[in-house]
Amino acid sequence: MILRRITEHVKAQNWFAVGLDFLIVVFGVFMGFQVQEWAVERRQRASETIYLDRLHDEVVQLTQDRFQYTTDVRENQLSLSGAIEVLQTQSERHILTDNECDAIAESHIYHQPTADLPTIAELLSTGRLDALQAKGVRTAITRFNQSALRGGDVIDAVNRNILTLARVFPELIQLETVREENTAHGIRSAARCDATAMKANAQFMNTFVDNRDRYAHYAVYAVEPATEKLAMLHGALDTELGIVHDEVEGDE
Repeated sequence: MILRRITEHVKAQNWFAVGLDFLIVVFGVFMGFQVQEWAVERRQRASETIYLDRLHDEVVQLTQDRFQYTTDVRENQLSLSGAIEVLQTQSERHILTDNECDAIAESHIYHQPTADLPTIAELLSTGRLDALQAKGVRTAITRFNQSALRGGDVIDAVNRNILTLARVFPELIQLETVREENTAHGIRSAARCDATAMKANAQFMNTFVDNRDRYAHYAVYAVEPATEKLAMLHGALDTELGIVHDEVEGDE
């Protein structure tokens, strides 16, 4: 129809009508592409929202999973600092608390806390991460992944050449099994420490201080950064999805 009209106007040398018809054709093509682009964008946005909703649920669960672990690491750090104060300084205390003794006995343990978020793995494997329109979320995902990877490297480093103090110094640390209903297996290990003998043993003190420094690096450079970046990712997702949470245990 439009081509026939253009042909007629050209034969009649009605150049104004030819130009007008040409503009109509161009505008129609433009609008066709624009409508198609809008439809694609709507589908992409709907797909992105599904990913973000799923990721948000995973982040909430991971935050809860890491909460007790992160809390235990912080408490162990405090206990190790307290033990250092008793053993290396002129502290008024000369006896280690149960928590401090247990922390010394477990100062060689550096677990990798879970950082798995399946939706992020899927976004990365399919190349869809860079296509996310939610820039704040995209940035937060990248920072969390980097922190988790660095944390793994730190844990690998601190785990090299560590010593289990209770095995090397059994005369200073004695382990025993105690029953505890709140644990998964109903039992746990407890330690008894001879603080006076520890102070007098230079080899033990050097090894313990080394373990304590490793644990500090583990807590500060492996556990805490990923926990902090996970909280930032949670905040970015809440902002993007318009979610407001009541304060609950496990939110950092």
